[in-house]
Amino acid sequence: MQRSNKINRQIVGLIATIFLGTLVLISLLTAYFLGDYYLRQKKKDMRSVFNELKVMQEDGNLYEEDNQILLTALFDRYSVYVIILGPDGESLVKSNSDSEVLSQQLSFSMYSKDDSVKILQTTDEYQIFTCKFPGADDRYLVFRGCLPDGNIVFMRTSYAGISRTLHITNRFFLFMVVVALGISTVISHYVIKSFSKPLYGIIDITKRISNFDFQARYYPQRVYNELDDLGEHINEMSTTLKRAIEQLRDANESLKHDLEVREETENMRKEFVSNVSHELKTPIALIQGYAEGLQEGIMEDENSRQIYLDIIIDEANKMNRLVREMLILNQLEAGQMNIDYVDFNLTEMIDSVVDSNKINFEAQNITYSFINKEECYVHADEFLVEQVITNFISNAIHYVLNENVINVKYEFVKKGKVRISVFNSGNNISKKDIKHIWEKFYKADKARSREYGGSGIGLSVVKATMDLLHEKYGVDNLENGVEFWFELSLAKDTKTTKNS
Repeated sequence: MQRSNKINRQIVGLIATIFLGTLVLISLLTAYFLGDYYLRQKKKDMRSVFNELKVMQEDGNLYEEDNQILLTALFDRYSVYVIILGPDGESLVKSNSDSEVLSQQLSFSMYSKDDSVKILQTTDEYQIFTCKFPGADDRYLVFRGCLPDGNIVFMRTSYAGISRTLHITNRFFLFMVVVALGISTVISHYVIKSFSKPLYGIIDITKRISNFDFQARYYPQRVYNELDDLGEHINEMSTTLKRAIEQLRDANESLKHDLEVREETENMRKEFVSNVSHELKTPIALIQGYAEGLQEGIMEDENSRQIYLDIIIDEANKMNRLVREMLILNQLEAGQMNIDYVDFNLTEMIDSVVDSNKINFEAQNITYSFINKEECYVHADEFLVEQVITNFISNAIHYVLNENVINVKYEFVKKGKVRISVFNSGNNISKKDIKHIWEKFYKADKARSREYGGSGIGLSVVKATMDLLHEKYGVDNLENGVEFWFELSLAKDTKTTKNS
């Protein structure tokens, strides 16, 4: 992208304007006041010559011939023409000029009454004035004084020479103004360019920061100045801004997560209420219907009434089991379930659960086997593990098909771990269902679930339990059925052997 040099041009233009304005002001002041200053300086020079002549006269060597060279040098140094006249008009001292002309000009200045003489300064010793002498085109600056010995000193210098000098000075000064302006403009351009280079770096950095590139950094120059101070402040601003944006991004992500969790929780709450209502609606309706039938005496014989009572009790048990499982699940998910780690005999627990389900095995003509029934001690919460085994066996009973086979086994999968598996012959779980079976109230086969009265939260209890125990669990589709499994930690004094 083409870089703008406006600030360079603006600063150079500003400097040139200030410089030119200053020089113009000086030129005007010179034009108006240099003449007066030069005139005062010439008057001072004449007084200096007069004072030196007074000193020489008081020392007694003014009129000596040996001092003529010294006096000539004095007059030349101050660019004046001088003549000293005695009382009788005799020329005692004179500069390298016609003494007769100077004597006539002295006489004219003393006796002239017209406007050709203009007095500038008068004292007891001398008088300074301007005068235009007869036959001369120019005016002269004239000094006329009286030495202590009574001799008259007459000095003059050309007023036109003063004007000419002023004119030359002004022209030269104007020429120098133009040259200086050009040189200063070129020099200031390169000097300002070098000074403004860090500023362009700062501009680039701020552009990158505006595009959220916080890696851009400013590095100070060798000669530290205010631009370096500004650059370091921009570095600090970039760091602070980066930190603030990161914090804002984290806060935004956290807020987004909270909103997602809140939305998910609200959806789960609605789904939970809907599912619970659905699960309780059927048993409540059955209980109400059969209870009303008994109340109205529809069934007169004892066997029919007993059937009605058995149905009511069965539906009440389903409701009780659903409520109990929901309470356990709620405690597990809320982290309110106290975990009591103990060492217990896993084999005895499995045998106990199997014995409690023998009626169900016999009722459905299920072939049951517990493979490798050797003693195995594990370290876990006995109540929670029993719930997991009960739910797995209950789930296997409800979904067993084909050969009606249920097998329970465990094997030592790695050091310190045992895997407990519950297999039931039947249909495999579809891919679209297998990732949802651990969700509350999810039923892959809703018809069979309703047939055996499943609540749909048994596997959710398993998931919550294993997550709380920090142990692995899962399900595998086998060739002739489905196998659910979970792992536990062995008790420290348990001797493990690899079982096949």
